Amino acid sequence: MRAPINILVLGIGPLGRVTAKEIREHHSDWQIIGHLGFEGEAANGRLREAIVGGVDALERVLRDHVVDEVYVASTAPAHAGAIQAAIQTCERFGEPFALPVCGYRIARARLANGRVVPDGFLHYLSVKPHPVQVALKRALDVLMAALAVLVLSPVLLLAALAVKVTSRGPVLFPQQRVGLHGRHFAMLKFRSMVVDAEALLAQLAAANEQTGPVFKMRRDPRVTLVGRFIRKFSIDELPQLVNVLKGDMSIVGPRPPLPSEVARYEAWQLRRLSVRPGLTCLWQVSGRNAVGFRDWMLLDLEYIDHWSLAEDLSLIVRTVPVVVTGRGAS
Repeated sequence: MRAPINILVLGIGPLGRVTAKEIREHHSDWQIIGHLGFEGEAANGRLREAIVGGVDALERVLRDHVVDEVYVASTAPAHAGAIQAAIQTCERFGEPFALPVCGYRIARARLANGRVVPDGFLHYLSVKPHPVQVALKRALDVLMAALAVLVLSPVLLLAALAVKVTSRGPVLFPQQRVGLHGRHFAMLKFRSMVVDAEALLAQLAAANEQTGPVFKMRRDPRVTLVGRFIRKFSIDELPQLVNVLKGDMSIVGPRPPLPSEVARYEAWQLRRLSVRPGLTCLWQVSGRNAVGFRDWMLLDLEYIDHWSLAEDLSLIVRTVPVVVTGRGAS
């Protein structure tokens, strides 16, 4: 079942109220997670959704909730400063947002050209739109993932058998990761660690060899003997082909972080969640664990800002020798 599109509306006045009403009436698979009020706006009993704070709480809400688009529902001159600040916050987070074309709502008359602004809002993205390339990317994701599962099925079966017979615990390890716009999903991996690995993490925190909120350790004692081998050659990541088929991930995109890591991100780092995460990325072909956290984040943003289908294909080709040689893995 497809996840609903989550909308946040800025404004609790007449325009905010009508905007929410029009979204409910025209988009059955959208849900409004709440409103943020501008200073001076009065709450109205006809507002169906909850008021979750003032506009100055936008950054907090974007951090704490999955938001697919922010609708700015005010044209009042008194709100100009707050609107500008909200736009800057959305841009910093890589959050799509929509601005009203005007402050009026028309009941009977229709636009002469309804394709220009069909809902009365101008919609902005943090990246240049490539609708045809995006559609092709998804088609290639499904085709390549399905083909890879078929071709690599002997490797998958051997890896599953090796994990099962050499250590106690399940073959697969589903781990909560953060995807597009902050959605959580269960990322699949072949289990490469002992069963209580996450409980032991706190004891190893002082041995972290990576900067920032991520944990990396070359000789992690939690990793099993088979786990060390399958991690070196990224075999443990192969079950994520299922995540690609489901639409949680793409073949190419920033690696999906843990929720605990995202909670410690600076605002500019959250923009890496503005695209679907992937199996491989610039970080993967640039040294992986040898790359510091800040440079890792900058590589992801570079990918987002200069994305093209040709770049994806180039990264896939560049990933092959990295995986075969196990360069940069731990």
